Amino acid sequence: MDFHCIEAFLGLPEFRVIHQVLSPKQLELPLERRDSFIVCPRCQTRCSRVQDSRPRCLRDLPILERPVVLWLHLRRFACAACHHRPWEKSETFGEHVKWTERLYSQVRQEYLHGCPCRELARRYGLSERTVFRWTFERSRGGRPRKLGRAIGIDEYARRKGHRYNTLMVDLDKGKPIATFKGRRAEDVIAWFQSRPQAERDQVEVVVMDMSKTYASAIQQLFGEQVHVIDRFHVVHLAVGALDGVLRSVSKQLDAEEAKALKKLRKRWLQSANQLDVDELMARYEWRRRFPELREVIDWVQTLRRWFERTYEKPAREALLKLIERARQSALEPLQRMAGTLSRWFEPISRYLRHRYTNGMTEGCNNKIKLIQRRAYGLRHEHNRRRRI
Repeated sequence: MDFHCIEAFLGLPEFRVIHQVLSPKQLELPLERRDSFIVCPRCQTRCSRVQDSRPRCLRDLPILERPVVLWLHLRRFACAACHHRPWEKSETFGEHVKWTERLYSQVRQEYLHGCPCRELARRYGLSERTVFRWTFERSRGGRPRKLGRAIGIDEYARRKGHRYNTLMVDLDKGKPIATFKGRRAEDVIAWFQSRPQAERDQVEVVVMDMSKTYASAIQQLFGEQVHVIDRFHVVHLAVGALDGVLRSVSKQLDAEEAKALKKLRKRWLQSANQLDVDELMARYEWRRRFPELREVIDWVQTLRRWFERTYEKPAREALLKLIERARQSALEPLQRMAGTLSRWFEPISRYLRHRYTNGMTEGCNNKIKLIQRRAYGLRHEHNRRRRI
């Protein structure tokens, strides 16, 4: 039987209609991909032997006022080279949905324009609950909030070391704006460009860590004047330099002294009124014995106090002196810190003008990790967005 007319009406060039079943309530159309082979994702060889198949049901727009059900016959191929058995995937439809995107958009549009829920359910072969859920419940989890004046950007792992998402947070309201797959510059640029120009014009501050990927994307979208480095990431790097010096000092000590030095780690940067007399005496003795330890502690404390400055111009001069002091030091951790601060000098200095940190973003990041841990991963992206 010739199905060219139905295929032209469907507009799915990737598939061909192999049969049709006309019932009183709906029209069922079994589909199959036109290609009789796939490329093995492991060895990149051509696979043409079919090992297995399974049906997949999707609802589509009606034809001649009759609801349409598409049955996709997905085949599983067997690779002769590496014995891998990959399933064929469709670029036209998503992986986990049971409806086409055009049906979803059409139902939402008509419902929001005032069409009764019961009439839409009858017309498209859906339940009233599905029509309501597509219009309201999915929009709550899938539709991003509007951009604000100050935005925080961070990443979190869907699968640590393999797949990552990007998180956007409104720092004024303390609420997440959106989360999307990927952490590359192209992903960030594409997401921002999908937002209206009026919303993008409102953005004045973008706070992030020292990520070159995010920095290049923000510079391309908004210019250099909105990029601000989070102060806590800068201090964290400085404390890492202190830990590096502490490890080098511990190698010069015996086991008991190294253990005593390790116990004082959290007290190196505390003020005098936060310590008792014994801790003050122990810290003074360690600083006297090891000049390199005294040097890096004083430098880190000066850097922490720098973020409390009020006026921008003298603060910039003080930061330049602090960088030069670290560059002239004989300690390698301080020299690395001097290079890092020099590369990110302008975004760090803008903190004094805007006073925004990424604390809200890091808090949302921790909540996302807790949600994923309790839900054993939350592999479905839509469910993850709804929970966030």
